[in-house]
Amino acid sequence: MSSPLSAHASPWRVLSDHPLLLGLLLLVPVVFLLAPLPIDETRYLAVAWEMRQTGEFLVPHLNGDTYAHKPPMLFWLINLGWLVTGVHAWTARAMTLLCSLLSLWLMYRLAFRLTASVTVARASAWLLLGAAYFAAFANAIMFDVLLATCVLLAAHGICDLAQARTRRGILVTGGALGLGILVKGPVMLLDIAFIALAAPWWCADRLAGRRARYFGALALAVLLGAAIGLAWAIPAALHGGEEYARAIFLNQTFDRIQGVKGKSTHGRPWWWYGIVFPLMLLPWPLVLRGGWRSLRAQLDAPALRLALAWLVPTFVAFSLIGGKQPHYLLPAIPAVALGGAWLLGRGEWRVRSGLFALALAGIGVLFALLPHLAATRPNLHVLAGVWPDWGAAVALCGVLLWVVARRLDGPVAPALAMLAVALLVKFAVIQGTAPRYEVAPVARQVRAAQERGQPIVHMGWHHGVYEFAGRLEKPLPVLGSLEELAAWTQQHPDGLVISFYPNFRFRADPVYTQPFRGSQVSIWDARAALASGVDPTLRHTRDDSEEADDD
Repeated sequence: MSSPLSAHASPWRVLSDHPLLLGLLLLVPVVFLLAPLPIDETRYLAVAWEMRQTGEFLVPHLNGDTYAHKPPMLFWLINLGWLVTGVHAWTARAMTLLCSLLSLWLMYRLAFRLTASVTVARASAWLLLGAAYFAAFANAIMFDVLLATCVLLAAHGICDLAQARTRRGILVTGGALGLGILVKGPVMLLDIAFIALAAPWWCADRLAGRRARYFGALALAVLLGAAIGLAWAIPAALHGGEEYARAIFLNQTFDRIQGVKGKSTHGRPWWWYGIVFPLMLLPWPLVLRGGWRSLRAQLDAPALRLALAWLVPTFVAFSLIGGKQPHYLLPAIPAVALGGAWLLGRGEWRVRSGLFALALAGIGVLFALLPHLAATRPNLHVLAGVWPDWGAAVALCGVLLWVVARRLDGPVAPALAMLAVALLVKFAVIQGTAPRYEVAPVARQVRAAQERGQPIVHMGWHHGVYEFAGRLEKPLPVLGSLEELAAWTQQHPDGLVISFYPNFRFRADPVYTQPFRGSQVSIWDARAALASGVDPTLRHTRDDSEEADDD
């Protein structure tokens, strides 16, 4: 006898009611098809690889030196995955995708416990899943994906504390804080601080007469989180040395706050997130319809208050910090999903997909024309090999959205369209620009030189680009000037020199060359390279790799 579900629900309806399953179907292909992207993803895999090679799991290393830019949790998880799957790049992508799916489940549960509404809970998961930046980063080898999961888990713990589930609240909040600190450092405290401090506002009825107990339990949770972080940081500082200790306890955090140029930060003006964050939330700024009056009318709702307490001060705080990158605000997107889902559930906001469908159609047409434009514009030459068919597919997504949106209520259709577009864009990257981002061929050349005992050196810091792809077993030395190369060549007359920086493009014919990002990476005989000199026409050419740093 068939169940009521199988008798009355079509397969499409069953799928549409389960964002985790649909998200998995649209996100999984990239896990196995997209190679690690330089500079960031290749660097993080290099740190994890070196951790595995050396057996040094306490202090991360990159190219033989201590790596103080990030705590070790991501690298630990990658190595844990490698114990199961063997050493593959896709293991790291699969791990971050699992964290993204866990974030969706935590988002659903958080919205449900605050509203007791399945409709609001489902809408919150769809709003999170369909946000452009979440869709793009869901399977990226980046710290902020894991951090968003930790922030959502900590939000659950704070709800436990506010609802007088003190013991569980301390353990969940403290554990999530500790894990978040091990993922990306003290910024975890900033991501969750305003939710915790504003609890008497968004949970006033539950905290009446017990605020002192709540804040006491919150203090214990913070101490627990700090203890978890220090359980790694103190031994690591003692083992890594004075410079490493200063970096993990002081420099990395304060340099980012101040936006100090040249010290692993991205200094940008205070208003920068005001432009970038709405783009990260697409399609929802184009799709959701509602006014500020509706927002004020629902301001007594705990879910909406929590969302505002989470989003607004966090946005302001990150805007005031000097160092800015779009993914720093990835853990704040769930706040938008929670608030938007509540307003949709109450009928204060509506979903109107027409403008987004029209935008996708227009973007698809431009995307299809892009290869033709790239062929005549040097700054776009990287995209010349992209098939126009990908643009046509994006335009088709817009047409399908226009048709399907009339049959599917709520945010399901635009979220699916955004996920599909993210998938198509990544496929276009794989098809059209993969040779410029695939570093395995040149990495194999480096490994071959090391294995046959031929000295090889890199001009300019290489960010660990070659280590994982070539499975290098020893560091690749780095030189910073032609004078250093001359001295090195005297000691290694049969040596090779490699670089991807335009200001180190030698006029000699390379023994190996391939495209790399917006330029080339080449290997030269070191004596021939010195004798030929660098090409003066390229000496001052800017290359994005020179500006890359650790995020």
